[in-house]
Amino acid sequence: MSTLNTQGRTISPVSSRVHIFFDGDEIASTSKALKLEQPGRETRYYFPIEDVHPSILEASDTKRQEDGLGEAHYYNIKTLTADGEDLAWYYPYAEGDYAELRDLITFGGDRISIQVTGG
Repeated sequence: MSTLNTQGRTISPVSSRVHIFFDGDEIASTSKALKLEQPGRETRYYFPIEDVHPSILEASDTKRQEDGLGEAHYYNIKTLTADGEDLAWYYPYAEGDYAELRDLITFGGDRISIQVTGG
C-alpha cells in the first residue's frame, strides 16, 4: 500500500514501530502506522486509535478544515501529570487520495515527540 497523488503527497505504511511521547511519557505505540509526506510540510504519522494509551484522549470542540483531508476533529491529551489542548486529531471524512487516513489519529505540537524504532 503506497499512494502518490498529483500534488506529490505520499501515504505509505511504516515498516518500523512508531512511538509518540507527550512531555516525555509514551502515550502511543504501533507497528501499524501510516506516514503522510507532503512537499514543504512535516511528515505526519497516523495511528489506529486502539494503539493509543486508553483514557488519555478527551474530545475537544475544535474542528479545522484541511485541504484534501477535510475536517479535522481534535482531542485534548490528559494524563495524570499534564494536559495538552488540541494536540491530537483525526479526519473522520477523509476520502479520495486520503481515504486510507480516515479515522486514524495523528499528533503534533511542541510537547509531542516521535520516535521510529527498528525496521
